[in-house]
Amino acid sequence: MEFKELIAEFAAKYGIKELEGADGVAELYVEGVRVELLNDSRTHSLLAYAEIGHPQPDADDKFGAMMLEANFLLRGTEGATLCRNPETHAYALMRPFQLASTDVETLAAGLESLASHTESWRKALAGLRIGETERTKHEEAGDSHHDMLSSGYFHV
Repeated sequence: MEFKELIAEFAAKYGIKELEGADGVAELYVEGVRVELLNDSRTHSLLAYAEIGHPQPDADDKFGAMMLEANFLLRGTEGATLCRNPETHAYALMRPFQLASTDVETLAAGLESLASHTESWRKALAGLRIGETERTKHEEAGDSHHDMLSSGYFHV
């Protein structure tokens, strides 16, 4: 299937009127998360991109390390790659879908998963904004916050 064809079928099935995929880019909101759909003609794939955000400067290294660990064996990403936009320096999730093997249902399920994981990473990022003193108080009390869905892979 071609990018424009998949986007058109997806839009028709879900009643989205303005999702056209012009110039190889389409944009929609999935569960409140803005997702860009990009046509990567070089690899014949659709790339779904969702921005997580920017950590505070003092938390940038820690958040980057968390992301690298989550990419190990694709834990905490469900097939998406955690990355950093070289232009905006925002952290993001990007998930590829091979056009030859992706139908509307596969794309819909993948976008829902991407949106859910983006929200989880946004919560992890917000958790890093808690001051170290506040975090230490919670850790001493035995509190831990599970941010990466039910897997509990990360504790912030």
